Amino acid sequence: MNILVTGGAGYLGSVLIPKLLIRGHKVRVLDIGYFGIEHLRAMRPAVEVVRQDLRAMLADPAALDELLKGIHVVIHLAAISNDPSAELNPRLTEEVNFEATRDLAIACKRRGIRAVFSSSCSVYGESPDEVDEDGQTKPLTTYAKSKVDSDNLIVELADANWRPAILRNGTLFGYSPRMRFDLVINIFSYCSTLYNEVRVFGDGLQWRPMLHVDDCARAMIYFVENPGHKHLVYNIASENLRVVDLISIFKAINPSCREVYIKLENPDTRNYHVNTARMRAEGITPRVDIRTGAEEIIEAIVTGRIADPEAVYYRNAKWLKELTELGNKDSAGTVGMLDIMVAPIGSPGTGLTKP
Repeated sequence: MNILVTGGAGYLGSVLIPKLLIRGHKVRVLDIGYFGIEHLRAMRPAVEVVRQDLRAMLADPAALDELLKGIHVVIHLAAISNDPSAELNPRLTEEVNFEATRDLAIACKRRGIRAVFSSSCSVYGESPDEVDEDGQTKPLTTYAKSKVDSDNLIVELADANWRPAILRNGTLFGYSPRMRFDLVINIFSYCSTLYNEVRVFGDGLQWRPMLHVDDCARAMIYFVENPGHKHLVYNIASENLRVVDLISIFKAINPSCREVYIKLENPDTRNYHVNTARMRAEGITPRVDIRTGAEEIIEAIVTGRIADPEAVYYRNAKWLKELTELGNKDSAGTVGMLDIMVAPIGSPGTGLTKP
Protein backbone atom coordinates (compact mmCIF):
# COMPACT_ATOMS: atom_id res chain seq x y z
CA MET A 1 0.00 0.00 0.00
CA ASN A 2 0.94 3.64 -0.39
CA ILE A 3 0.96 5.24 3.05
CA LEU A 4 1.29 8.87 4.10
CA VAL A 5 2.70 9.40 7.58
CA THR A 6 2.31 12.94 8.91
CA GLY A 7 4.90 13.85 11.53
CA GLY A 8 6.88 10.83 10.41
CA ALA A 9 10.27 12.19 11.45
CA GLY A 10 9.28 12.28 15.13
CA TYR A 11 9.82 9.87 18.01
CA LEU A 12 7.11 7.40 17.00
CA GLY A 13 7.29 7.92 13.25
CA SER A 14 11.01 7.16 13.16
CA VAL A 15 10.27 3.71 14.60
CA LEU A 16 7.10 3.14 12.58
CA ILE A 17 8.43 3.89 9.11
CA PRO A 18 11.12 1.14 8.95
CA LYS A 19 8.49 -1.37 10.01
CA LEU A 20 6.22 -0.23 7.18
CA LEU A 21 9.07 -0.52 4.68
CA ILE A 22 9.95 -4.03 5.86
CA ARG A 23 6.37 -5.08 5.15
CA GLY A 24 6.58 -3.83 1.58
CA HIS A 25 4.61 -0.61 1.91
CA LYS A 26 5.62 2.57 0.10
CA VAL A 27 5.90 5.53 2.44
CA ARG A 28 5.50 9.25 1.95
CA VAL A 29 6.33 11.42 4.96
CA LEU A 30 5.10 14.93 5.64
CA ASP A 31 7.10 16.64 8.36
CA ILE A 32 8.19 20.22 8.94
CA GLY A 33 11.54 18.97 10.23
CA TYR A 34 11.83 20.81 13.54
CA PHE A 35 13.59 17.78 15.04
CA GLY A 36 15.66 16.81 12.02
CA ILE A 37 14.82 14.64 9.03
CA GLU A 38 18.04 13.24 7.58
CA HIS A 39 17.60 9.90 9.31
CA LEU A 40 14.58 9.32 7.04
CA ARG A 41 16.48 10.15 3.87
CA ALA A 42 19.00 7.41 4.67
CA MET A 43 16.35 4.66 4.76
CA ARG A 44 16.18 1.95 2.12
CA PRO A 45 14.00 1.49 0.21
CA ALA A 46 13.74 5.22 -0.16
CA VAL A 47 11.13 7.22 1.71
CA GLU A 48 9.51 10.12 -0.10
CA VAL A 49 9.92 13.14 2.17
CA VAL A 50 7.76 16.26 1.92
CA ARG A 51 9.28 18.86 4.22
CA GLN A 52 6.41 21.24 4.81
CA ASP A 53 3.95 22.51 7.40
CA LEU A 54 0.76 20.43 7.30
CA ARG A 55 -1.33 23.57 7.78
CA ALA A 56 0.15 25.12 4.64
CA MET A 57 -0.58 21.98 2.62
CA LEU A 58 -4.17 21.87 3.82
CA ALA A 59 -4.65 25.53 2.87
CA ASP A 60 -3.51 24.90 -0.72
CA PRO A 61 -5.94 22.62 -2.63
CA ALA A 62 -3.42 21.81 -5.35
CA ALA A 63 -0.70 20.96 -2.83
CA LEU A 64 -3.12 18.82 -0.84
CA ASP A 65 -4.18 16.92 -3.96
CA GLU A 66 -0.54 16.23 -4.75
CA LEU A 67 0.18 15.16 -1.17
CA LEU A 68 -2.70 12.67 -1.12
CA LYS A 69 -2.30 11.48 -4.71
CA GLY A 70 -2.11 7.69 -4.84
CA ILE A 71 -2.34 7.31 -1.06
CA HIS A 72 -4.35 4.40 0.38
CA VAL A 73 -3.94 5.09 4.11
CA VAL A 74 -2.94 8.16 6.16
CA ILE A 75 -1.31 7.63 9.55
CA HIS A 76 -1.70 10.95 11.29
CA LEU A 77 1.01 11.53 13.90
CA ALA A 78 1.74 15.24 13.39
CA ALA A 79 1.01 17.18 16.58
CA ILE A 80 2.38 19.40 19.30
CA SER A 81 3.08 16.27 21.20
CA ASN A 82 3.07 16.63 24.96
CA ASP A 83 1.55 18.76 27.71
CA PRO A 84 4.43 21.23 28.30
CA SER A 85 4.89 21.78 24.55
CA ALA A 86 1.17 22.37 24.05
CA GLU A 87 1.03 24.93 26.85
CA LEU A 88 3.75 27.07 25.22
CA ASN A 89 1.23 28.29 22.66
CA PRO A 90 -2.34 27.02 23.17
CA ARG A 91 -3.56 28.66 19.98
CA LEU A 92 -0.87 26.95 17.92
CA THR A 93 -1.79 23.67 19.59
CA GLU A 94 -5.41 24.18 18.58
CA GLU A 95 -4.36 24.83 14.97
CA VAL A 96 -1.98 21.90 14.68
CA ASN A 97 -3.62 19.28 16.87
CA PHE A 98 -7.30 19.89 16.19
CA GLU A 99 -7.93 22.12 13.16
CA ALA A 100 -5.34 20.41 10.95
CA THR A 101 -6.60 17.00 12.09
CA ARG A 102 -10.17 18.01 11.25
CA ASP A 103 -9.26 19.27 7.78
CA LEU A 104 -7.08 16.24 7.01
CA ALA A 105 -9.83 13.85 8.14
CA ILE A 106 -12.37 15.59 5.91
CA ALA A 107 -9.95 15.45 2.98
CA CYS A 108 -9.37 11.72 3.53
CA LYS A 109 -13.06 10.95 3.76
CA ARG A 110 -13.83 12.85 0.55
CA ARG A 111 -11.16 10.87 -1.29
CA GLY A 112 -11.95 7.49 0.24
CA ILE A 113 -8.57 7.30 2.00
CA ARG A 114 -8.50 5.30 5.22
CA ALA A 115 -7.05 6.96 8.30
CA VAL A 116 -5.28 5.86 11.47
CA PHE A 117 -5.15 8.64 14.06
CA SER A 118 -2.66 8.80 16.93
CA SER A 119 -4.57 9.92 20.00
CA SER A 120 -3.64 9.56 23.67
CA CYS A 121 -4.83 7.97 26.91
CA SER A 122 -4.29 11.41 28.44
CA VAL A 123 -7.84 12.21 27.30
CA TYR A 124 -9.04 10.43 30.47
CA GLY A 125 -7.32 13.00 32.69
CA GLU A 126 -8.26 11.99 36.20
CA SER A 127 -10.09 8.71 36.60
CA PRO A 128 -9.95 6.72 39.87
CA ASP A 129 -11.18 3.53 38.21
CA GLU A 130 -9.91 1.60 35.22
CA VAL A 131 -11.42 3.24 32.16
CA ASP A 132 -12.35 1.76 28.80
CA GLU A 133 -12.96 3.48 25.48
CA ASP A 134 -16.56 4.25 26.37
CA GLY A 135 -15.57 5.85 29.65
CA GLN A 136 -15.79 9.55 30.34
CA THR A 137 -13.02 11.76 29.01
CA LYS A 138 -11.75 14.45 31.40
CA PRO A 139 -9.02 16.43 29.63
CA LEU A 140 -6.98 18.46 32.12
CA THR A 141 -4.52 20.07 29.70
CA THR A 142 -4.48 21.87 26.37
CA TYR A 143 -2.88 18.83 24.76
CA ALA A 144 -5.47 16.40 26.12
CA LYS A 145 -8.35 18.66 25.11
CA SER A 146 -7.00 18.86 21.55
CA LYS A 147 -7.01 15.06 21.41
CA VAL A 148 -10.54 14.76 22.82
CA ASP A 149 -11.83 17.28 20.29
CA SER A 150 -10.08 15.43 17.47
CA ASP A 151 -11.36 12.03 18.60
CA ASN A 152 -14.93 13.30 18.76
CA LEU A 153 -14.72 14.98 15.37
CA ILE A 154 -13.35 11.86 13.68
CA VAL A 155 -16.04 9.68 15.26
CA GLU A 156 -18.70 12.09 13.96
CA LEU A 157 -17.25 11.86 10.44
CA ALA A 158 -17.14 8.07 10.43
CA ASP A 159 -19.81 6.14 8.57
CA ALA A 160 -20.26 2.76 6.88
CA ASN A 161 -17.96 3.78 4.02
CA TRP A 162 -15.24 5.52 6.04
CA ARG A 163 -14.09 3.77 9.20
CA PRO A 164 -11.00 5.35 10.68
CA ALA A 165 -9.08 3.91 13.64
CA ILE A 166 -8.41 6.14 16.65
CA LEU A 167 -5.61 4.77 18.82
CA ARG A 168 -5.41 6.19 22.33
CA ASN A 169 -1.80 5.37 23.07
CA GLY A 170 -0.33 4.99 26.52
CA THR A 171 2.78 6.84 27.71
CA LEU A 172 5.47 5.81 25.25
CA PHE A 173 8.98 4.65 26.13
CA GLY A 174 11.94 3.03 24.43
CA TYR A 175 14.72 3.85 21.99
CA SER A 176 14.03 5.75 18.78
CA PRO A 177 16.36 7.28 16.17
CA ARG A 178 14.60 10.55 17.09
CA MET A 179 15.05 10.13 20.82
CA ARG A 180 13.06 11.91 23.53
CA PHE A 181 13.97 12.41 27.17
CA ASP A 182 10.71 14.01 28.29
CA LEU A 183 8.79 10.74 28.79
CA VAL A 184 8.81 9.21 32.26
CA ILE A 185 10.58 5.89 31.60
CA ASN A 186 13.02 7.55 29.21
CA ILE A 187 13.74 10.22 31.86
CA PHE A 188 14.36 7.54 34.49
CA SER A 189 16.70 5.74 32.08
CA TYR A 190 18.64 8.94 31.44
CA CYS A 191 18.94 9.97 35.10
CA SER A 192 19.80 6.49 36.36
CA THR A 193 22.60 6.25 33.81
CA LEU A 194 24.17 9.71 34.11
CA TYR A 195 23.36 10.56 37.74
CA ASN A 196 22.79 7.17 39.37
CA GLU A 197 19.34 8.22 40.54
CA VAL A 198 15.69 8.17 39.53
CA ARG A 199 13.93 11.50 39.98
CA VAL A 200 10.28 11.35 40.93
CA PHE A 201 8.42 14.62 40.48
CA GLY A 202 5.72 14.87 43.15
CA ASP A 203 4.65 11.79 45.11
CA GLY A 204 4.66 9.52 42.07
CA LEU A 205 1.34 7.91 42.99
CA GLN A 206 -0.27 8.76 39.65
CA TRP A 207 -1.27 5.83 37.46
CA ARG A 208 -0.12 5.72 33.85
CA PRO A 209 -0.64 3.19 31.06
CA MET A 210 2.75 2.37 29.50
CA LEU A 211 3.55 1.38 25.92
CA HIS A 212 6.83 0.65 24.18
CA VAL A 213 7.27 2.68 21.01
CA ASP A 214 7.82 -0.52 18.97
CA ASP A 215 4.52 -1.93 20.22
CA CYS A 216 2.74 1.30 19.37
CA ALA A 217 4.15 1.15 15.83
CA ARG A 218 3.08 -2.49 15.45
CA ALA A 219 -0.46 -1.62 16.60
CA MET A 220 -0.66 1.11 13.97
CA ILE A 221 0.45 -1.28 11.27
CA TYR A 222 -2.23 -3.73 12.37
CA PHE A 223 -4.94 -1.13 11.73
CA VAL A 224 -3.35 -0.13 8.43
CA GLU A 225 -3.50 -3.71 7.24
CA ASN A 226 -6.82 -4.72 8.82
CA PRO A 227 -9.57 -2.33 7.72
CA GLY A 228 -12.30 -4.56 9.17
CA HIS A 229 -11.61 -3.60 12.80
CA LYS A 230 -14.73 -3.78 14.95
CA HIS A 231 -14.50 -0.44 16.77
CA LEU A 232 -13.40 3.11 16.00
CA VAL A 233 -11.53 3.84 19.24
CA TYR A 234 -8.94 1.66 20.97
CA ASN A 235 -6.83 2.03 24.11
CA ILE A 236 -3.32 0.87 23.21
CA ALA A 237 -1.11 0.04 26.21
CA SER A 238 0.91 -2.81 27.67
CA GLU A 239 0.49 -2.31 31.42
CA ASN A 240 -0.72 0.19 34.00
CA LEU A 241 1.72 1.26 36.69
CA ARG A 242 2.13 4.06 39.18
CA VAL A 243 5.21 6.18 38.64
CA VAL A 244 6.65 4.97 41.99
CA ASP A 245 6.28 1.38 40.81
CA LEU A 246 8.94 2.06 38.20
CA ILE A 247 11.60 2.61 40.86
CA SER A 248 12.01 -1.09 41.62
CA ILE A 249 12.53 -1.83 37.93
CA PHE A 250 15.42 0.63 37.71
CA LYS A 251 16.92 -0.57 40.99
CA ALA A 252 16.86 -4.10 39.59
CA ILE A 253 18.86 -2.86 36.59
CA ASN A 254 21.23 -0.80 38.75
CA PRO A 255 21.12 -1.77 42.46
CA SER A 256 23.13 1.33 43.46
CA CYS A 257 20.56 3.67 41.91
CA ARG A 258 18.88 5.91 44.49
CA GLU A 259 15.44 7.51 44.40
CA VAL A 260 15.02 11.27 44.69
CA TYR A 261 11.66 12.95 45.21
CA ILE A 262 11.27 16.47 43.87
CA LYS A 263 8.45 18.56 45.29
CA LEU A 264 6.28 20.37 42.78
CA GLU A 265 4.55 23.71 43.37
CA ASN A 266 1.78 22.60 41.01
CA PRO A 267 1.36 18.83 41.44
CA ASP A 268 0.38 16.75 38.44
CA THR A 269 -3.26 15.75 38.94
CA ARG A 270 -3.43 13.47 35.90
CA ASN A 271 -4.15 9.96 37.11
CA TYR A 272 -5.60 7.25 34.89
CA HIS A 273 -5.28 3.58 34.07
CA VAL A 274 -6.95 1.96 31.10
CA ASN A 275 -8.67 -1.21 30.04
CA THR A 276 -7.18 -2.78 26.90
CA ALA A 277 -9.62 -5.64 26.33
CA ARG A 278 -10.75 -4.13 23.04
CA MET A 279 -7.17 -4.01 21.75
CA ARG A 280 -6.48 -7.59 22.82
CA ALA A 281 -9.71 -8.82 21.20
CA GLU A 282 -8.20 -7.63 17.90
CA GLY A 283 -5.26 -9.93 18.58
CA ILE A 284 -2.81 -7.16 19.44
CA THR A 285 -0.40 -8.21 22.20
CA PRO A 286 2.42 -5.85 23.26
CA ARG A 287 5.81 -7.57 23.30
CA VAL A 288 8.27 -5.26 25.06
CA ASP A 289 8.20 -4.89 28.85
CA ILE A 290 9.45 -1.87 30.76
CA ARG A 291 12.74 -3.36 31.92
CA THR A 292 13.70 -4.42 28.40
CA GLY A 293 12.81 -0.99 27.02
CA ALA A 294 14.73 0.79 29.77
CA GLU A 295 17.81 -1.36 29.24
CA GLU A 296 17.91 -0.59 25.51
CA ILE A 297 17.90 3.15 26.28
CA ILE A 298 20.55 2.81 28.97
CA GLU A 299 22.80 0.81 26.63
CA ALA A 300 22.30 3.39 23.87
CA ILE A 301 23.48 6.11 26.26
CA VAL A 302 26.44 4.12 27.58
CA THR A 303 27.67 3.15 24.10
CA GLY A 304 27.26 6.65 22.67
CA ARG A 305 24.51 5.61 20.27
CA ILE A 306 22.58 8.58 21.70
CA ALA A 307 24.93 11.51 21.26
CA ASP A 308 24.94 14.09 24.07
CA PRO A 309 21.79 12.89 25.90
CA GLU A 310 21.76 16.13 27.91
CA ALA A 311 21.06 18.21 24.81
CA VAL A 312 17.87 20.26 24.91
CA TYR A 313 17.03 18.82 21.48
CA TYR A 314 15.78 15.64 23.14
CA ARG A 315 13.14 17.51 25.16
CA ASN A 316 10.23 18.70 23.04
CA ALA A 317 9.02 21.66 25.08
CA LYS A 318 12.50 23.07 25.72
CA TRP A 319 13.52 22.61 22.09
CA LEU A 320 10.36 24.25 20.77
CA LYS A 321 10.86 27.13 23.18
CA GLU A 322 14.41 27.51 21.93
CA LEU A 323 13.13 27.59 18.36
CA THR A 324 10.76 30.45 19.19
CA GLU A 325 13.74 32.41 20.43
CA LEU A 326 15.41 32.17 17.02
CA GLY A 327 13.25 35.09 15.96
CA ASN A 328 10.12 35.69 13.98
CA LYS A 329 11.06 33.60 10.97
CA ASP A 330 8.74 31.84 8.57
CA SER A 331 8.83 28.05 8.63
CA ALA A 332 11.27 27.85 5.71
CA GLY A 333 13.71 30.18 7.48
CA THR A 334 13.49 28.18 10.68
CA VAL A 335 13.98 24.88 8.88
CA GLY A 336 17.04 26.26 7.09
CA MET A 337 18.58 27.19 10.40
CA LEU A 338 17.75 23.76 11.81
CA ASP A 339 19.71 22.05 9.04
CA ILE A 340 22.80 23.65 10.55
CA MET A 341 21.81 23.15 14.19
CA VAL A 342 20.82 19.49 14.29
CA ALA A 343 23.17 17.74 11.86
CA PRO A 344 24.90 15.88 13.30
CA ILE A 345 23.17 16.08 16.68
CA GLY A 346 25.53 16.74 19.54
CA SER A 347 28.57 17.51 17.42
CA PRO A 348 30.64 20.66 18.04
CA GLY A 349 29.05 23.77 16.64
CA THR A 350 25.49 22.49 16.53
CA GLY A 351 24.27 25.23 18.82
CA LEU A 352 22.58 22.79 21.16
CA THR A 353 22.46 23.63 24.84
CA LYS A 354 22.10 21.67 28.02
CA PRO A 355 18.66 21.36 29.62
